[in-house]
Amino acid sequence: MNQASSNTKSYFDLHTSGIGYLQRVRMVPVRGGRRAESFLACTVAALVGPAKDSTLRYFDVKVSGADAKELVERYVGVEDPKQRPLIRFRIGDLWGDPYIRPSGERKGEPAGSLKGRLLKVELIDRAELAQIEQHELITRGIGYINRPKDVSPKNGDPFLSCSIGALAGPVDEPDYRYIDTIVATTDAQHLVRRCVEAVQAERKVLIAFRLNDMKTDPYLRTKGDRAGEAALSLKSNLVHISLIKVDGQQVYPAVEQAPVSEDASAREDTGHVSGSDDSTPSELTQSDMEQQPETDEPAMATSF
Repeated sequence: MNQASSNTKSYFDLHTSGIGYLQRVRMVPVRGGRRAESFLACTVAALVGPAKDSTLRYFDVKVSGADAKELVERYVGVEDPKQRPLIRFRIGDLWGDPYIRPSGERKGEPAGSLKGRLLKVELIDRAELAQIEQHELITRGIGYINRPKDVSPKNGDPFLSCSIGALAGPVDEPDYRYIDTIVATTDAQHLVRRCVEAVQAERKVLIAFRLNDMKTDPYLRTKGDRAGEAALSLKSNLVHISLIKVDGQQVYPAVEQAPVSEDASAREDTGHVSGSDDSTPSELTQSDMEQQPETDEPAMATSF
């Protein structure tokens, strides 16, 4: 195996990171016979919004990273809120789990929880928390952009929205997480508007994105065979786009055309083909995201 192929990632990463509180640490039993093993789980209460008026987003996660397990298992059974540690975390494979509330004043109403795998976690001092003015809950990934549109609510300011089909899991057989977003920054709005024509023409528009805040919007299905069942949408704010590919070709940031060598010209003349022209989701890899600089001012140009 050559170095290029060995460095190729085999998974699409969909990572959410932030600061929050570790709570409800427990071992979860698994049914399935003698070989079934319990696993370590916990709830992460993530902080988001202004420090003086922050909101908590709850993630029910399975602890997966080896170092994370070593730290988290120390808090199994700790229920005292004053003893709950403050952590910096990274969660992978985010997804939403809808359900119907089984009891209480809101019994029968739809609800939803955010789930994933806790990959990394570290303790932080509460003195650091006091220095933060704005809590961010950041999700990074790659995915297809769909349904860009301007929305004019009756009670509120107009905004630009779009849906992202975020890729997660194995590159050769990925899963999709569909996230409805409000395009929250001027730079991201410029780029999304430049994608409109390509999306309307049913071309594949793939982006590397950064979202801020993540929440569920649960509802009851009203039509079809699954009417009455709980469902949910994931919702967030699109704050940055670092890379765009249309039908597999990078269009943002612009790629400067490299000069063609004599050897390359000779290969073209003989009809030699070094790779496939088929466009696959893996053409936009995690390494693409990591190599691209964050551009503060995207070029104002025509549609892609």
